[in-house]
Amino acid sequence: MNYLDTSALIKRFVVEKGSPLVRTLVIRRGPVATAKVAYAEVYAGLTRKLREGHLSDNAYAMACRQFETDWQAYVRVDLLDEVLLFARDLIRRHPLRGFDAIHLASALSLQRALGEEITFAAADERLLQAAAGEHLRPLNVETAKAP
Repeated sequence: MNYLDTSALIKRFVVEKGSPLVRTLVIRRGPVATAKVAYAEVYAGLTRKLREGHLSDNAYAMACRQFETDWQAYVRVDLLDEVLLFARDLIRRHPLRGFDAIHLASALSLQRALGEEITFAAADERLLQAAAGEHLRPLNVETAKAP
């Protein structure tokens, strides 16, 4: 199972460093999982890119449509109290921002529930180091080669 945090997931909808690998993960290497908070985070990122002139109106509309279509196929991890408590503990162990801790806690909760190894894909080196420290298989989508 591949878990994508928002820094990786958004690369599916805009062309950035790492986009080819993310497309490969989503299209050929599924299934893909993410936390439900990624829904708001992706929209915030896409809308910021529109506001800052990095996306045209048409590109923004296409990215949003593609995201809505893809969203239905993702394994979405609910933000349960258990995940929040786990995020709190991760913040105490690693230098993480709040949503990064939620993504990491979500991936770890999913790994525990499925009993299988999770590849944690992100573009944030600090988050990837924490993922490795928590025994997830880290994948930096900006530096890894697309298979």
